[in-house]
Amino acid sequence: MAQTHEWMFYEVMWRSWAGRAQVPYPVPWWAQQAFRRWSDDFDAGTYDSKEAALASNALYRYWHMVGVKDHRQESLIGQAGEVEPVYDKYCLSFFLHDPVKGTLRLPQLPDGGTVEQRMEAPHLPVVLTTFRTPEDVQFVQRTFATPVGPRQRDLAVSRVTVSSPTGQSHEGLLCAAVLPAGPSGFQRHDRNGRQVTDRRLTFLRYLPNEQRVETNSGWGPVFDTPPEQYGVYGNPDFSLDPESYLTHSPFHDLVTGGKLNGALDAQDQVAGLCSAVFAWPFRVMADEIFEIDVRLPVDVYSGPDDLAELREPAAAELESANRDFWAAKLLGQGLQPQLPGPVAHLTDLFRQSRSQLLVLSDHGEIHPGPTVYDSFWIRDSSVEATACSLVGDSALAEHQLGTHYPLKFNRGTGRIGPCAEYGFYGGPHEKDDREWDSNGQALWAIGRYDRTVGQAAAFGAKLYVPYVLDAARWLRDNRDGNGLLHSGWSAEHLGERDKPHYWDDLWGLAGLYEAARLAERIGAPEVAELWAAFDDLKRATADSIRWVLGEQRARGAWETYIPTGPADVGRLDSTMIGTAAYFHPLRLHMGDKLGEEVDRAARSTLDTMYAHFVTGGYRHEAAWNAYGPYLTMQLAHAYLLAGDPARMDALLGWTVGAGFPRTADRAAALGAWNEQHAFPIASDFTEVPYRPWYMGDIPHGWAAAEYLLLIRDILFFEADEDRDPHIYIAPGVRPHWVPAGEPVVVDAAPTLFGEPFGYRLAHDPAGRTVTIDITQAPERVRFVHPCRFGRVRTASADGRELTVTGQDVGVPAGTRQLTVAYE
Repeated sequence: MAQTHEWMFYEVMWRSWAGRAQVPYPVPWWAQQAFRRWSDDFDAGTYDSKEAALASNALYRYWHMVGVKDHRQESLIGQAGEVEPVYDKYCLSFFLHDPVKGTLRLPQLPDGGTVEQRMEAPHLPVVLTTFRTPEDVQFVQRTFATPVGPRQRDLAVSRVTVSSPTGQSHEGLLCAAVLPAGPSGFQRHDRNGRQVTDRRLTFLRYLPNEQRVETNSGWGPVFDTPPEQYGVYGNPDFSLDPESYLTHSPFHDLVTGGKLNGALDAQDQVAGLCSAVFAWPFRVMADEIFEIDVRLPVDVYSGPDDLAELREPAAAELESANRDFWAAKLLGQGLQPQLPGPVAHLTDLFRQSRSQLLVLSDHGEIHPGPTVYDSFWIRDSSVEATACSLVGDSALAEHQLGTHYPLKFNRGTGRIGPCAEYGFYGGPHEKDDREWDSNGQALWAIGRYDRTVGQAAAFGAKLYVPYVLDAARWLRDNRDGNGLLHSGWSAEHLGERDKPHYWDDLWGLAGLYEAARLAERIGAPEVAELWAAFDDLKRATADSIRWVLGEQRARGAWETYIPTGPADVGRLDSTMIGTAAYFHPLRLHMGDKLGEEVDRAARSTLDTMYAHFVTGGYRHEAAWNAYGPYLTMQLAHAYLLAGDPARMDALLGWTVGAGFPRTADRAAALGAWNEQHAFPIASDFTEVPYRPWYMGDIPHGWAAAEYLLLIRDILFFEADEDRDPHIYIAPGVRPHWVPAGEPVVVDAAPTLFGEPFGYRLAHDPAGRTVTIDITQAPERVRFVHPCRFGRVRTASADGRELTVTGQDVGVPAGTRQLTVAYE
């Protein structure tokens, strides 16, 4: 049954949307999408009612994000520029009013006008919203987040300028509305208890002497310039009639009377739908502009000293400092891939993904999202930390793995379901959901990072006892009667929590492999013990997969595939995506670590998935009833490593488009991916499922990490680090990416060999040659160039002719220049 505020919000949104021609109301983008193709059906397993589902924004969770590197809280920006400075608190939205004509112009309802949004620059987390009315009045809103004061507390800033693009004279009111519903929804309330705070605005007050707003017990917007008009609205009569919210509102007053109520405060103890509007008169012509600055506290501020600290730097100074910081960080530090014009957008998205991970880091913990996923998972963080380390954000990776992982290492003597508590990596998520993949992920991430920073850093040696050795022993000692990891939910996209999943075992193998190699590197006495644990899990996993393959053949299956686990023989659905981990990120195909038959089956599984579940991106209907952007990137990465760059490229192309979806000619996202991508948004509502779908958080940190790793490995990746170390150069670079005169450049890239790598690739289409200058390279590491431009005719290294036996050109260690002629 719906709670009162959920029902009231549902009614007010519906009625506002239906009556928008008479009284425009800033119905948020996500609610408009719900009304565009409404269904009374909802996810009854998650929500109590359709009203709760709508108030929670269950289906259209898209927005933009700004934030401060390594700080706790991110700020969200809606498709009309609405600012949600703190998740689940309040929202600020700007609009225009013409008192003479009585017209309201809302960016949520362009009505013949236009709304465009973009990031100010790919490396710069600043959202620009440009709204142009049918009368050719324009406002541009720049929103960013920045630290302020000696304590470096967070603050979101919106700078809004009004102008006349045609030069004609215009006057009116620039208005700012404080509203209860924001880009993320109204009030998150589901059966999982995801109600972080109560978002209802039950009390709202404007303090003219301080030029700031109080929202419940917290600080709302602070205005640099005091508004000339204001009005604060609530429910003074405790009415249960939704119509009272429509008639007693600032938007109704402006349309019908041309002015606000002038009230300083209001309450709504019924539904928490208080609102307020503040207005500044403007007159612009020619190249004149009118500008206001609004500061939105993110961290906790209180008292006059904090107000003075918050106001002290000029907004222009804050904006300049923000630009300088991100330019230095993302243009001057870390991996800087240079890609030719046809794919230069991949570099832009690379930098944007880096910024997202840095913003999603909360004091060294990288969280996979800014709202419902603003928490710490071993699983997500293992991929995120590894991505950070390999693109040059090493300090963040070290803080996460070296500080926060030990805090998640359990030392108790109790039990977690069928497993021992001691030695298990995990907090509440891993314990409550029996996420048995976490130990393998922690060991894998620690081992990979130890390789990347090099032996001199001794990172792995510092953690070996107990965080590596005892975590590896936990994997050895906590398996079922068949030698596999127990049933659990792990990555929830893989199937039911009461079944075992090969995903857990593959991660366990990768983790034990890294633990054994780390023991070898530091000369620990447990080397043989760790290899024995690896071999035992390897045997059990390979035996189980071979048994499943045999059972499926016996049942007449003509396609070869590895299902999600041994309890799912014959299950041909999208949960088999877990097998992609065999290739990426775990590299278990290198050296056929599970044997030739399993390796062949894993390769066939990729093709089975592509045939059944790819329509541009990976459709995960079995779990989410939506596309999976990060799953699409995992599959693309698996194809890259398996030697099929054409399919990799096709999946990458879809992924890039999915980061910039548009519907009804409005941008839903600006270079970011949700964990899920709804079919209606991906298709502009040409495909609307008959049943609800699940959506998580955006930007999704795991997806950003997958993109970084994919682009990095397209440019180069390491192989066989422990036996025959070599680097694949440009394994995913496609011929149409590299026109004449536009090189591919990689410089000072971190590697798993602990030394940087760099190269410059130039393509001469007329001469049908490729020249690769190796500018930096680890010692004693050879190279392989899988030529994608055409059949290799000849190749030479530093002028010496090489033996050519196929498309993979082998190059000796120490080579400075490789030249390949193709036909």
